[in-house]
Amino acid sequence: MNLGAKNARGDLLYFLHADVKIPKSFVTDILNAYDEGYQAGCYRFKFDSSKFMLKFNSYCTRFNGIMCRGGDQTLFITKTLFLKLGGFNEYYTIMEDYDLIQRIREHAKFKIIPENVLVSARKYDKNSWLRVQSANFIVFMMYFLKMHPSQMKEAYRKMLNYR
Repeated sequence: MNLGAKNARGDLLYFLHADVKIPKSFVTDILNAYDEGYQAGCYRFKFDSSKFMLKFNSYCTRFNGIMCRGGDQTLFITKTLFLKLGGFNEYYTIMEDYDLIQRIREHAKFKIIPENVLVSARKYDKNSWLRVQSANFIVFMMYFLKMHPSQMKEAYRKMLNYR
């Protein structure tokens, strides 16, 4: 991601996961947020599933708390701010998006665009809602306890089935 940002020619960067579908209005949405004075932000999200608990997860992404964030919501940031913050901290091979969002919030306003990106529910389909939420919570706590990313990655890998 840092290499892509380094080689990007534009003034705004936009990061997203491969299993996320963005709205057709994403360029306009991000430019509007930028025109409102936001140097960074994300979308809310909804899953491609009708399961109640996934709808609940999606609902929570409208709130500004750090536990309601993450890579699935995508991330836009000005190249200037990205470079000022040193980009993604390559120490983190997991939770790098949380680290960057925390640093963004120390220097700039963070916009949650009131539209949704569509996220694959595959991880929840292969596991259970409780299992994925438990894994997310455990790794989140490991992150805040400043445990090594390799420990976080290994814990996450052991808790979830990706086959």
